[in-house]
Amino acid sequence: MKRDELVANGVAVVFFGVMLLYTFKMHGVKRVGDMGGEFWPIIILSLAVILSIALLITSIRKYLREKNQGIEVAPLSPEAVASLKSGRKKYWFCVICLLAYIVVMPWIGFILSTFLFVYAFILALEERRKLVLAVAPALVTALTVLVFARFLNLPLPRGGEFFAAISRFIY
Repeated sequence: MKRDELVANGVAVVFFGVMLLYTFKMHGVKRVGDMGGEFWPIIILSLAVILSIALLITSIRKYLREKNQGIEVAPLSPEAVASLKSGRKKYWFCVICLLAYIVVMPWIGFILSTFLFVYAFILALEERRKLVLAVAPALVTALTVLVFARFLNLPLPRGGEFFAAISRFIY
């Protein structure tokens, strides 16, 4: 086990903890019997914090056990190095897709940006089946709009003039 894994697990605990603190500051207009927009984020982030802490503790134990036993990490084969480089490219492409999704959503709206994001993300994961490429983005977008806009009554970004008109037509 490398120290990098310990750092990554620690960062995950801090990240989810900070996000959880921010969800407690969310204030929404609620109707009687309405859970509100902060209910599910609090539940999910609380679970993420608990699981991240458990993973960090497990990683620390494994790291200390390997350190005490003097276990050395074997050098990587050329195939493993090539696989790591490919994985890093996928990772950074996915990060760029996520950042682009966040940036363009206010202009083109939630529906189109989510559809394009899911499509690009699927391509980044090297999925090439035409049925998956055609159905998955539409299905994920539709289910997300259904859950957040209809079930939880959360407003989603509608986008600029043209895109806002289309969004109003859909939800």
